[in-house]
Amino acid sequence: MTLVRSACPLNCPDGCAFLVERTKNGLRVKGDPLNSITKGFVCSKGQALAKRVFSPDRLRFPLLRQGQGWQRLSWDQAYALLTEKIKETLSDVGPWGIFHHYDYGNNGVLRELDQRFFQALGGVTEPRGSMCWGAGYRAQELDFGGVYSNSRDDLEDARTIVLWGRDPAVTNVHLIPHLLAAKKRGARVLVINPIRVKSAEFADAFYQVKPGTDGALALGLSHIILRERWQDTRFIQDYVHGFEEFARRSKEFSPEKVEAITGVSVKEITDLARSISHSRPVSFILGYGLQRYVSGGNTVRAIDGLAAISGNIGWAGAGVHYAHQYHRGKMNSLLLSPERYQSRTYPHPILVEELLKANPPVQLAVVTRSNPLVQQPNSLLWRELWRKIPFKVVLDTVLTETARQSNLVLPVATIFEEEELVRTSWSPLIHYAQKVLEPQGEAQAEPMIFIELAKRLGLEKDFPYAAAREWLEFVIGPLSEAYGITLDTLAQGPIYAPYIPRVAWEDKDFKTPSGKIELSSELAREEQGEAVATYMPTEDQEDKAGFPWHLITPHPGKALHSQFHQDDGFIMFLHPDLADKYRLNHGDRAIIETVYGQLVASVAISEDIHPQTVVLPEGTTSEGLGVNQLILGKCSDIGESTSYYDMRCQIRKWFLD
Repeated sequence: MTLVRSACPLNCPDGCAFLVERTKNGLRVKGDPLNSITKGFVCSKGQALAKRVFSPDRLRFPLLRQGQGWQRLSWDQAYALLTEKIKETLSDVGPWGIFHHYDYGNNGVLRELDQRFFQALGGVTEPRGSMCWGAGYRAQELDFGGVYSNSRDDLEDARTIVLWGRDPAVTNVHLIPHLLAAKKRGARVLVINPIRVKSAEFADAFYQVKPGTDGALALGLSHIILRERWQDTRFIQDYVHGFEEFARRSKEFSPEKVEAITGVSVKEITDLARSISHSRPVSFILGYGLQRYVSGGNTVRAIDGLAAISGNIGWAGAGVHYAHQYHRGKMNSLLLSPERYQSRTYPHPILVEELLKANPPVQLAVVTRSNPLVQQPNSLLWRELWRKIPFKVVLDTVLTETARQSNLVLPVATIFEEEELVRTSWSPLIHYAQKVLEPQGEAQAEPMIFIELAKRLGLEKDFPYAAAREWLEFVIGPLSEAYGITLDTLAQGPIYAPYIPRVAWEDKDFKTPSGKIELSSELAREEQGEAVATYMPTEDQEDKAGFPWHLITPHPGKALHSQFHQDDGFIMFLHPDLADKYRLNHGDRAIIETVYGQLVASVAISEDIHPQTVVLPEGTTSEGLGVNQLILGKCSDIGESTSYYDMRCQIRKWFLD
C-alpha cells in the first residue's frame, strides 16, 4: 500500500492534511495524523474532493460551444483560439477589455499564476474588495494594524469562549476538540447567533440576537462594563487609542435600548457583560455572517473595542479570532510588482452593474477558481452581462453554471493530479500536496495552462520556470534560507510555520500609526466616508415596501459556496410562529421574495430560527440559479465587502394553478 501526502485546497478554516491511496475503485483519502490540528480526521467535503476525480461529471477535454452543444477540441486548438482572442482584445480595446474573475475556490499557491499572467498583459479588468469577509478583515487592520489570531490550542487556556456568529460544529469541525478541552478545564462556551446553531448544543449559554444587530450588542456590553467600572483601566491606558470616543459611542447604547434593537434581554446583556469582564481570559471567535451587512465592518470594530476595554487582547486564552496574515511576506509572491501594470477594478458587491456600463466594454472574460453566475449577488443581472460579453472562458473541474453559459471550457486537474503548496489564512500549517495520479482525460494543472499561454504570447520573461516544482521552490525560497524548510522536508508532513506565535499581539506591538489598538482614528473615519455606524440592517425602506423579514443565506454542512452543491431546489427554515402566520406546514411549498427576485422553496419548521428570520441556506440551485438571485449587491461600510445578509424578504404560500 502506497500512501501519498496531499492537502485540502478548499477555502475552509481547518486545512486538512491527506494521506491518499490509489485503489482499483478510486482514491481512498485518510487524515494525516501529522497534522497537529486535524489529527487524522477528514470532513465530508474533503472526501467529496476525492470522489470528484473519477466522477462522471468531471471535465476531461477542452470544450467549445457550438450552438446548444459542445465540440471537443485538442489542447493545441484551445490554446490557439484563446491566444487569438487575447490578441484581438488587446489590439481592439487594450487589456481592460479582458475581464478576469477569480476568488478562492482553490488555495494552492500556484493558482496565483493566473493573476500574474493578466498582470503581465498590463493589467486587466478585475474585482476588488471581497465576496466573503472583507469588512471584518479591514476592520481588524484598522483596529490592530493587522489580522492575527491565537493558536487553536491556546483556546484551552480561556475561561470564557464566545462563539459570535460562528458554528464550528458545522463549518469548523476540527475546532471542536479544543472547545471541549477548554470546557473540561472549566471554561464556559457562549454562543451568540440569530439561529440556535448546532454548536449551541454543547454551549453553556445561547443568546439569540436579531440579525445584523451584533454591533449594537457589543456596544451595549461595553456600555455596562464602563458604567459598572469593570473595564481594564491599566490596559486601556497602556494600549488603547481613541478610548474616549469609543466610550461616548457606547454610552448611547443603554441596555434597554439594546434590548429593543437586538431582542436580547437586559438581564442577558448584563450577565454576558459580567462574564466578559470578570471571567477572563476571553476568546471571541467570530464568524463571517455577522459582518455580511452594510454595517459589517463597524460591527467587528465594536467587538474589537469590547475585547480591548475588557483587556482581552494579547494574552494567552484571550483575543478576537477572525483570520491571520502571518504568512504575508514570509514567502516569495507570484504576483508582479504593482508598478508593472494598471488594472481596472470594481468592487465585488456592485461588480456586475459596473461591468455593464464599463468603457471600454469587456470583450473577453476568463474565470478561474470561482463560479460568479452562482456565487455573486445579482445573479439575474450576471446572466444579462454574460450574454453581452462576446467570448467567455472558464477553467474548472466540472461544468459549473458559469461554464455552461460560456464559450470555451478548459478542464483543470484536481489537487490529487498535480503538486501544490497549500497555506491558508486560518491554519498555521504549510502543506506540500504531492501528485497522486495523472490527470483524468486531458485535464491539465491550471498553473501549467497559464505558463503555456504566457509562452505563446511572448511573456516568458515573467514566466521563467516551466515546471511546478521550480515555481514552488521559488515560493518557499525565503523559508529555505531562514528555516531550512524545503519541499523535501515538507514531503515528510505538514510543518507548523515557525514564524507564527501561539499568542497574537503578545508583545503589544500593534501595527497602527499610534502603535496602540485604535478604537478611533482619522484613517477609519476617512475610509468610512459618509457611512453611518447604525449596527442594524438597512431595513426601513424594504420594511415599508412590504418585506418585513430578515433573510439569511448561511453555509450548509456539506457544501462550500457552489462547490458540491445540489441542483435539487431550496429549503427555507422558519420559526413556528412565522409559519403559523402564513398557514405554512412542514413540507409545504412557499414563495420567498425580495425587492430583487423570488423563488419557490420547501418549508422546514424549527424553533431554532429567530422568529423574524427566514433562513435559506446556499449550496443548492434550481435550474442553475442559487439563492443569490434574491440578493442585491450592497457594499459594506469598510472593506468593500458584499453584504449578502442585509436583505429583507416576504413569504407566501405557493399554490398550484
